[in-house]
Amino acid sequence: MSARRPATEDRIALLLAKHGAEMARHIRRIVRDDHATEDLLQDTLLRTQGALGLLRPGSNERAWLYRIGTNAALNHVRSRARELAALRRYAREADGTTSADAASPADAADRLTTDGDVRATLWARVATLPERQRVALTLRIANELDYAEIARRMGGTEAAARANVHQATKRLKRELR
Repeated sequence: MSARRPATEDRIALLLAKHGAEMARHIRRIVRDDHATEDLLQDTLLRTQGALGLLRPGSNERAWLYRIGTNAALNHVRSRARELAALRRYAREADGTTSADAASPADAADRLTTDGDVRATLWARVATLPERQRVALTLRIANELDYAEIARRMGGTEAAARANVHQATKRLKRELR
């Protein structure tokens, strides 16, 4: 075994010890699925191990780890959305209905409101937001992060983080009136 391998394993173990639980909560808030969270956390650590040599000394390891975890979670969400869209298309074709007949996520959220589940309604609406707005809003509200940290985690500027949260909030207020 090479001398480099244990050092890499030690760094991964240290990253996991420092940020593992926090990363799991972060990923869980994005994907909203416990099983997917476990898989994505493991995937994040594997990606981290493969790219650890690219990280420059003195870099912000936490922000770097969050970027990897966020990308993995967003890729999962996009993949899942494509799968669900394909299943809905197939179901409509099999039933002979048109896409106009299919229920939208907003319709599903409206049905939840009539059942009195306001919190579920709100998160259903958040799920329909554009990706960057959804992630920025989730980081701001659920994680209670400041805009500088949101910018670091999303790989953008503080102004962009602020704008994404503002636009998401504005859209949700308009839709929920």
